[in-house]
Amino acid sequence: MNTEIKSEWEISSGKYSVRLAENRKEIESALRLRFYVFNVELGEGLQESYDTKMDEDVYDQYCDHLIVLENKTNQVIGTYRVQDNESAEEGEGFYTANEFKIDVLPDSILSDAFELGRACIDKDHRNGRVLFLLWRGLAKYMMLLNKRYLFGCCSITSQNPAEGLSYYAHLKEEGYLHKDYLIDVEEEYVCEVSSKTSFSGEVKIPQLFQLYLDVGCKVCSPPALDKEFKTIDFLILLDLETLSEQTRALFLK
Repeated sequence: MNTEIKSEWEISSGKYSVRLAENRKEIESALRLRFYVFNVELGEGLQESYDTKMDEDVYDQYCDHLIVLENKTNQVIGTYRVQDNESAEEGEGFYTANEFKIDVLPDSILSDAFELGRACIDKDHRNGRVLFLLWRGLAKYMMLLNKRYLFGCCSITSQNPAEGLSYYAHLKEEGYLHKDYLIDVEEEYVCEVSSKTSFSGEVKIPQLFQLYLDVGCKVCSPPALDKEFKTIDFLILLDLETLSEQTRALFLK
């Protein structure tokens, strides 16, 4: 956790503000929000979270927690979990390393990157302003840590391997795959199609996933079937230096 930058910044927009959580109470508010979005609303999430009503794992204690607050109520209504290479080395490593063989990425990338995940917004505040503010917070965090790259899991709510592979084919067709890096999935997470699996539905990229793609994130892996969290995940990577001037001005102002 990067405690030295915790109290140095806050960005406000209308009735919302974004900053890093400053204490355990604020972190727990973010964990409860994650539980209600992932477990209750989406039917995803960790089974053990139902005992505590918080989505928490071994990585959370080593991560920073970006939060969006409703100024009037001081309620946490949006969050991201973030950690850099130094925090990962001190703690449990990168979360994405469970599913993807990220050690094939050059040290020049991993040492100059931070991992993000567990993004969610309260359904009563799920609007463009809050999502935009979360991304402005990420950009600020990235600049304060002087990091060039961000990476993490981007998910669809499904346990159908055929659906994951259909999404992968769509992403490839649309030119969203990284031209230099294709990271293999760990064996137990591989999406394998059998006679019992099929998918003929529409490939509809979730809003947050599409935002990643729109700003320049590239997909670096085939789909990974996360049976514990009940999602299908893709590894995404963004190089800040490839951002367009328009995007840079929008998020880094």
